[in-house]
Amino acid sequence: MAVKRSFSKAIVLSKNLAKGKVDLLVLFLLDNQKDVFKIPGSLHKLVSDKLAYIIRGNDPDLAAGSTFCQRVSSQDYSESAKKTTKEELWALLRTIHENPKLSTKEKKRLLGQFYKSHPDIFIQYFGNRTSNIYV
Repeated sequence: MAVKRSFSKAIVLSKNLAKGKVDLLVLFLLDNQKDVFKIPGSLHKLVSDKLAYIIRGNDPDLAAGSTFCQRVSSQDYSESAKKTTKEELWALLRTIHENPKLSTKEKKRLLGQFYKSHPDIFIQYFGNRTSNIYV
């Protein structure tokens, strides 16, 4: 009990939990420390495999196991970034243009800012009507 009292604030740093709940949590952690801090076998194997690949001088991302992302070339990434940016800028421009809650003055200001930053997309969106729009 002396250990629990001494270290409960250091172990559980939460102002949202009542003192009784903190005490229960610390007791649970102390009673079950071997199980709570045991490394799962599958995780241990994944880490061991990755380390073995690194030691052999291989790329650890090619090791069998969970993969959370896919490698792409810098050219593919650049193309994807440009395409996504253009699509999102079109969506932003459409939102500004079609938003009925914006006053004419506010639309004119926002469209003017957009035109200054992205004139090519602005012209593609409005076409020949550019001079009639709020610029």
